[in-house]
Amino acid sequence: MGIIDTQDIHMNFEDSDALCGITIEISSGEVFSIIGPNGSGKTTLLRLLGGLLKPTSGKIMLHGEAITDENRETLRRKTTVVFQQPMHFGTSVFKNVAYGLRIRKVNEDTISKQVDDALTLVGLEGFDDRQARKLSGGEQRRVAIARALVLNPEILLLDEPTADLDVDSTRVIENVLKKLNKEREMTIVYSTHNMFQVEALADRTAVIERGKIQMIGRPSSILGLELERLNNDGQVLNTFIGQATWRDDPPIWRGLLDIQLTDKVAIEAVGTQDGEVNVWIPPQDVIVSNESILSSARNSLRGKVVRIDDVDSTTLLTVDIGIEITAQITRRSLKEIQVEIGKVVYVTFKASSVVVY
Repeated sequence: MGIIDTQDIHMNFEDSDALCGITIEISSGEVFSIIGPNGSGKTTLLRLLGGLLKPTSGKIMLHGEAITDENRETLRRKTTVVFQQPMHFGTSVFKNVAYGLRIRKVNEDTISKQVDDALTLVGLEGFDDRQARKLSGGEQRRVAIARALVLNPEILLLDEPTADLDVDSTRVIENVLKKLNKEREMTIVYSTHNMFQVEALADRTAVIERGKIQMIGRPSSILGLELERLNNDGQVLNTFIGQATWRDDPPIWRGLLDIQLTDKVAIEAVGTQDGEVNVWIPPQDVIVSNESILSSARNSLRGKVVRIDDVDSTTLLTVDIGIEITAQITRRSLKEIQVEIGKVVYVTFKASSVVVY
């Protein structure tokens, strides 16, 4: 029994079936992702888990107790939903974040402390008097998360929390969610259509298509299957085949690997298997610099820039390090390192960023 479960949930809207037979069990303190394309039922499922919708049939269980019309308000108090496009009042950040506490008639001293704590947690300290609607998209998303956190929910539900955000804003929000789960042991359920993000955040993930759960499992297992499919279609950058050996004795589950990609190119990664492996290095996790970076990142390789491509608000920088590896960087970073074709640079990435499957 988990902190929140669904049992054979069906959700119908007029003549359409939004969800069909959804059964999941989410444990306390777990980060659980729901992945699927637009229109697959992700948002509907989150609304059900947050008590904002009543299922057509089936049960939602909170701490083993079935949710009914009589106790649905309990579910709403134990959960908070952060929507993809948050609505903010035309007033200050402080007043937006404090709104739910004032509705609950919390005293002003407590409100002030909880709002300050929440804004600090999401990296918006000092934003109290800023107008919420005038902030950037990423900052507005963080205000919405802070507004949810001050209510101290047992379960935080987020609908596509990083959709349509730039790389820097995405990383900030991902780090906020990691910190919440680690420091507060908060149960987090979030939806996404970005299957590559779940490897860094989720303990488990559910794949949903056309209102039906296709599979539930560890992100690395599911990601491996999807990467293999997309790689066959040529849709994924930085996928390689290598020979992996354990750095130390074989671990119980995950351990440090040395992976030989070519005779001259080797990297370090964290994985669950040795031998011949597939490797994916997320472009957004690759840092490009003019000098070798002194950091905790275990991979720093020297190479020459061979291609520069502008994509939306970012740039794809391809560097030949003996094999070609692509980094996704901001226009600001591109300007700072003054990159050009043929320039020698360093690419750096963490062992934990490498997906081994």
